[in-house]
Amino acid sequence: MSVHIDHLNQAALDIVVSEDRGILPKQQPLLTHLYFGNSARQHPDCLSIQTELELLGSNLFAQYWFTDQQVSQNRYQNIRYAHTPQMLFGFIELTCSSKTCLQSLTQKAYSEIYQCLENTTCKHLLRTWNFFPEITAKDSKHSQLNRYESFCHGRLQAMQSCNIKTKVYPAATVIGNHENTFQIYFLASDTPGTAVENPRQTSAYHYPVEEQHTQPLFSRGLIKTWGQRTHFYVSGTASIVGHETLHINDVCAQLNEAINNVETLVAHANDKYHTQLNAQDDLLYMKVYIRRRENVDQIKQVLAARLSSTTPRALLLGDMCRENLLVEIEAFYQA
Repeated sequence: MSVHIDHLNQAALDIVVSEDRGILPKQQPLLTHLYFGNSARQHPDCLSIQTELELLGSNLFAQYWFTDQQVSQNRYQNIRYAHTPQMLFGFIELTCSSKTCLQSLTQKAYSEIYQCLENTTCKHLLRTWNFFPEITAKDSKHSQLNRYESFCHGRLQAMQSCNIKTKVYPAATVIGNHENTFQIYFLASDTPGTAVENPRQTSAYHYPVEEQHTQPLFSRGLIKTWGQRTHFYVSGTASIVGHETLHINDVCAQLNEAINNVETLVAHANDKYHTQLNAQDDLLYMKVYIRRRENVDQIKQVLAARLSSTTPRALLLGDMCRENLLVEIEAFYQA
């Protein structure tokens, strides 16, 4: 199966990464501005989102999402979003403490997201990023589940209540933060992307789970064409083969295994869908979520050996959905 590309009917979406305080790198309509670190970089004239994770080893990591269409901004309940007829980027932030029922809060957040999209031309969810505190702690209202499992269940409940039938799940990242906030930001489109699974890994939605649990409903990666660009959104990826964690207590081996998984995913996308992504040259950036700040130097050494020296990377302090995972990565390819 090949990915159908209709350049004539596709809006452009071009991502530029900045690691300094320079001026905006392009003079085009700006769909959104995402940043970690220096809050003075906020841009009041566009949807500007700061993720509440500590950036390790630098002061700023920012992404600018440029398009070739006029961008409008709007609100829906707790969601702020920027959109054109063909693309939408949204953000929701809710108060979340250790006593919050994650299942209910997730259902509320995702119900708002799906309802928001239903009122626009962009009904297809492509990519989500999710951050909330104490990700592996027991849920205060559902003691048989931890908070990540409650998140998965709440997301499914929202899909069911909003009558979402799709089996093309978005690429996703879910990371524990150290704040009292639940943040979700997301990308949607008027046309669906193409989901890609990793032959080394059990698809998350096929994980074996106990009766009261819910499988994580996300794709390992998702391909989307925007004008002349091909984007490949790679989900949060860890040292998991099949559905089992490998290299417990070895952060370097876990990072190498995670990178192996990403490179396998890229190769599989090329083989199955006839994309022409280069695992090194087309890697626009990599985010590395790190459980323990004392592992930063080791992480940097592995990245130096595995990535091009020119590839931007953000090292972020955050917790993974399994206690035996020390590191997780996400990747963004643009060709």
